[in-house]
Amino acid sequence: MALRDRLLAFLEAYWETHGYGPTLEEIRRHVGLSSRSHVLYHLRALAQEGRVQQEPGKHRTWRPTMRPTSRIAIPLKGVVPASYPDQVDEVVPQELGDLSLPAAWVPARCRFALWVRGDSMIGLGIRPFDIVLVEPVSPEEVRSGDLVVARVKGRNQMTLKQLVQDPKTRTWWLRPAHPELAPVRMDWQTWTLEGRVAFRFGPVRDLGSVTAA
Repeated sequence: MALRDRLLAFLEAYWETHGYGPTLEEIRRHVGLSSRSHVLYHLRALAQEGRVQQEPGKHRTWRPTMRPTSRIAIPLKGVVPASYPDQVDEVVPQELGDLSLPAAWVPARCRFALWVRGDSMIGLGIRPFDIVLVEPVSPEEVRSGDLVVARVKGRNQMTLKQLVQDPKTRTWWLRPAHPELAPVRMDWQTWTLEGRVAFRFGPVRDLGSVTAA
Protein backbone atom coordinates (compact mmCIF):
# COMPACT_ATOMS: atom_id res chain seq x y z
CA MET A 1 0.00 0.00 0.00
CA ALA A 2 1.40 3.40 -1.01
CA LEU A 3 2.28 5.83 1.77
CA ARG A 4 -0.59 8.26 1.13
CA ASP A 5 -3.07 5.40 0.87
CA ARG A 6 -1.84 4.12 4.25
CA LEU A 7 -2.15 7.61 5.71
CA LEU A 8 -5.70 7.95 4.40
CA ALA A 9 -6.68 4.50 5.69
CA PHE A 10 -5.28 5.40 9.12
CA LEU A 11 -7.36 8.61 9.18
CA GLU A 12 -10.48 6.64 8.26
CA ALA A 13 -9.82 4.04 10.95
CA TYR A 14 -9.05 6.63 13.61
CA TRP A 15 -12.20 8.66 12.96
CA GLU A 16 -14.34 5.52 12.91
CA THR A 17 -13.03 4.24 16.26
CA HIS A 18 -12.53 7.55 18.12
CA GLY A 19 -14.94 10.05 16.64
CA TYR A 20 -12.17 12.62 16.17
CA GLY A 21 -8.88 12.81 14.29
CA PRO A 22 -5.34 11.75 15.24
CA THR A 23 -2.53 14.13 16.13
CA LEU A 24 0.26 14.75 13.64
CA GLU A 25 2.58 12.75 15.90
CA GLU A 26 0.24 9.76 15.88
CA ILE A 27 0.10 9.89 12.09
CA ARG A 28 3.89 10.22 11.90
CA ARG A 29 4.44 7.12 14.05
CA HIS A 30 1.86 5.07 12.22
CA VAL A 31 3.10 5.67 8.67
CA GLY A 32 6.80 5.85 9.61
CA LEU A 33 7.64 9.41 8.57
CA SER A 34 10.62 11.20 10.06
CA SER A 35 8.91 14.44 11.09
CA ARG A 36 5.53 16.10 11.52
CA SER A 37 6.39 18.53 8.73
CA HIS A 38 6.50 15.55 6.37
CA VAL A 39 3.08 14.51 7.65
CA LEU A 40 1.73 17.98 6.85
CA TYR A 41 3.27 17.81 3.38
CA HIS A 42 1.40 14.60 2.56
CA LEU A 43 -1.85 15.77 4.19
CA ARG A 44 -1.79 18.96 2.11
CA ALA A 45 -1.12 16.90 -1.02
CA LEU A 46 -4.11 14.70 -0.19
CA ALA A 47 -6.18 17.84 0.40
CA GLN A 48 -5.23 19.15 -3.05
CA GLU A 49 -6.45 15.82 -4.46
CA GLY A 50 -9.75 16.30 -2.62
CA ARG A 51 -9.27 13.23 -0.42
CA VAL A 52 -8.94 14.95 2.98
CA GLN A 53 -9.96 18.23 4.57
CA GLN A 54 -9.29 20.19 7.77
CA GLU A 55 -11.17 22.72 9.85
CA PRO A 56 -8.82 25.75 9.88
CA GLY A 57 -7.17 26.52 13.20
CA LYS A 58 -8.40 23.37 14.93
CA HIS A 59 -6.37 20.37 16.04
CA ARG A 60 -7.31 16.77 15.25
CA THR A 61 -9.60 17.80 12.41
CA TRP A 62 -7.84 16.31 9.37
CA ARG A 63 -10.40 13.84 8.05
CA PRO A 64 -11.29 12.00 4.85
CA THR A 65 -13.77 13.76 2.60
CA MET A 66 -15.67 10.53 1.89
CA ARG A 67 -16.62 7.55 4.01
CA PRO A 68 -15.41 4.17 2.72
CA THR A 69 -18.18 2.14 1.10
CA SER A 70 -16.60 -1.13 -0.11
CA ARG A 71 -16.10 -3.55 2.79
CA ILE A 72 -14.37 -6.89 3.24
CA ALA A 73 -14.66 -9.67 5.85
CA ILE A 74 -11.52 -10.85 7.65
CA PRO A 75 -11.51 -13.47 10.44
CA LEU A 76 -10.68 -12.41 13.99
CA LYS A 77 -8.59 -15.31 15.30
CA GLY A 78 -8.46 -14.33 18.97
CA VAL A 79 -6.20 -12.41 21.31
CA VAL A 80 -2.49 -11.58 21.03
CA PRO A 81 -0.65 -10.53 24.21
CA ALA A 82 1.48 -7.39 24.00
CA SER A 83 3.37 -8.08 27.22
CA TYR A 84 6.61 -9.76 28.28
CA PRO A 85 6.51 -13.31 26.84
CA ASP A 86 7.43 -14.99 30.12
CA GLN A 87 4.54 -13.21 31.84
CA VAL A 88 1.72 -14.49 29.65
CA ASP A 89 -0.15 -17.77 29.68
CA GLU A 90 -0.66 -19.82 26.58
CA VAL A 91 -3.31 -18.30 24.35
CA VAL A 92 -6.23 -20.53 23.47
CA PRO A 93 -7.01 -20.14 19.73
CA GLN A 94 -10.44 -18.62 19.26
CA GLU A 95 -12.76 -17.90 16.37
CA LEU A 96 -14.35 -14.56 17.26
CA GLY A 97 -16.18 -14.13 13.98
CA ASP A 98 -15.43 -12.01 10.93
CA LEU A 99 -14.65 -8.32 11.05
CA SER A 100 -16.43 -6.18 8.47
CA LEU A 101 -13.83 -3.57 7.50
CA PRO A 102 -13.40 -1.01 4.72
CA ALA A 103 -11.53 -2.72 1.91
CA ALA A 104 -8.91 0.06 1.89
CA TRP A 105 -7.83 -0.90 5.41
CA VAL A 106 -7.00 -4.50 4.47
CA PRO A 107 -3.75 -5.03 2.51
CA ALA A 108 -3.98 -7.76 -0.12
CA ARG A 109 -1.91 -10.34 1.79
CA CYS A 110 -3.72 -10.03 5.13
CA ARG A 111 -5.25 -13.32 6.25
CA PHE A 112 -6.54 -12.67 9.78
CA ALA A 113 -6.84 -10.18 12.64
CA LEU A 114 -5.94 -10.35 16.35
CA TRP A 115 -7.19 -8.39 19.36
CA VAL A 116 -4.39 -6.84 21.45
CA ARG A 117 -4.05 -7.31 25.20
CA GLY A 118 -1.31 -5.66 27.26
CA ASP A 119 0.63 -2.42 26.98
CA SER A 120 4.18 -3.40 26.08
CA MET A 121 3.87 -1.65 22.69
CA ILE A 122 2.35 1.57 23.99
CA GLY A 123 5.42 3.54 22.88
CA LEU A 124 4.56 2.77 19.25
CA GLY A 125 0.92 3.70 19.73
CA ILE A 126 -0.42 0.14 20.11
CA ARG A 127 -2.81 -0.01 23.05
CA PRO A 128 -4.96 -2.64 24.75
CA PHE A 129 -8.04 -3.50 22.66
CA ASP A 130 -6.44 -2.36 19.40
CA ILE A 131 -6.92 -4.71 16.46
CA VAL A 132 -3.99 -5.71 14.26
CA LEU A 133 -4.31 -7.13 10.76
CA VAL A 134 -1.68 -9.78 10.08
CA GLU A 135 -0.06 -10.90 6.84
CA PRO A 136 2.20 -13.93 6.41
CA VAL A 137 5.94 -13.30 6.47
CA SER A 138 8.98 -15.59 6.31
CA PRO A 139 12.33 -15.06 8.07
CA GLU A 140 13.77 -14.18 4.66
CA GLU A 141 11.16 -11.46 4.03
CA VAL A 142 11.06 -9.82 7.45
CA ARG A 143 12.84 -6.49 7.92
CA SER A 144 14.37 -4.96 11.01
CA GLY A 145 11.75 -2.68 12.55
CA ASP A 146 8.73 -4.74 11.48
CA LEU A 147 5.94 -5.32 13.98
CA VAL A 148 5.42 -9.07 14.21
CA VAL A 149 3.40 -11.70 15.99
CA ALA A 150 5.85 -14.34 17.25
CA ARG A 151 4.97 -17.72 18.78
CA VAL A 152 6.99 -20.20 20.80
CA LYS A 153 7.27 -23.34 18.67
CA GLY A 154 5.02 -26.16 19.81
CA ARG A 155 3.01 -23.89 22.09
CA ASN A 156 0.31 -21.26 21.81
CA GLN A 157 2.43 -18.71 23.69
CA MET A 158 2.48 -15.61 21.49
CA THR A 159 3.57 -12.02 21.73
CA LEU A 160 3.30 -8.84 19.67
CA LYS A 161 6.66 -7.06 19.40
CA GLN A 162 8.95 -5.08 17.10
CA LEU A 163 11.52 -7.33 15.48
CA VAL A 164 14.91 -5.64 15.27
CA GLN A 165 18.37 -6.81 14.23
CA ASP A 166 21.58 -5.67 15.90
CA PRO A 167 23.70 -4.33 13.00
CA LYS A 168 26.95 -5.47 14.65
CA THR A 169 26.11 -8.97 15.86
CA ARG A 170 23.29 -9.65 13.37
CA THR A 171 21.28 -10.99 16.31
CA TRP A 172 17.49 -10.60 16.13
CA TRP A 173 15.50 -9.30 19.09
CA LEU A 174 11.82 -9.02 19.98
CA ARG A 175 11.72 -5.49 21.34
CA PRO A 176 8.90 -3.98 23.39
CA ALA A 177 8.05 -0.30 23.27
CA HIS A 178 7.82 0.12 27.03
CA PRO A 179 10.49 1.57 29.34
CA GLU A 180 10.07 -1.14 31.99
CA LEU A 181 10.44 -4.13 29.68
CA ALA A 182 13.59 -5.63 28.17
CA PRO A 183 13.93 -7.15 24.70
CA VAL A 184 13.90 -10.91 24.18
CA ARG A 185 16.37 -12.62 21.89
CA MET A 186 14.65 -14.03 18.79
CA ASP A 187 16.11 -17.55 18.75
CA TRP A 188 14.83 -19.01 15.48
CA GLN A 189 15.08 -22.51 16.99
CA THR A 190 12.59 -21.47 19.69
CA TRP A 191 10.37 -18.89 18.01
CA THR A 192 8.39 -18.83 14.80
CA LEU A 193 6.65 -15.95 13.05
CA GLU A 194 2.87 -16.04 12.85
CA GLY A 195 2.95 -12.95 10.67
CA ARG A 196 3.69 -9.26 10.28
CA VAL A 197 1.34 -6.43 11.27
CA ALA A 198 0.16 -4.74 8.07
CA PHE A 199 -2.47 -2.43 9.57
CA ARG A 200 -3.85 -1.58 12.99
CA PHE A 201 -6.71 0.41 14.46
CA GLY A 202 -8.60 0.86 17.69
CA PRO A 203 -9.14 0.63 20.51
CA VAL A 204 -12.22 -1.54 19.97
CA ARG A 205 -13.89 -2.63 23.19
CA ASP A 206 -17.18 -3.69 21.61
CA LEU A 207 -16.64 -6.21 18.83
CA GLY A 208 -20.25 -5.79 17.78
CA SER A 209 -19.30 -2.48 16.22
CA VAL A 210 -16.94 -4.10 13.70
CA THR A 211 -18.08 -7.72 13.28
CA ALA A 212 -20.00 -8.80 10.24
CA ALA A 213 -23.70 -9.47 10.67
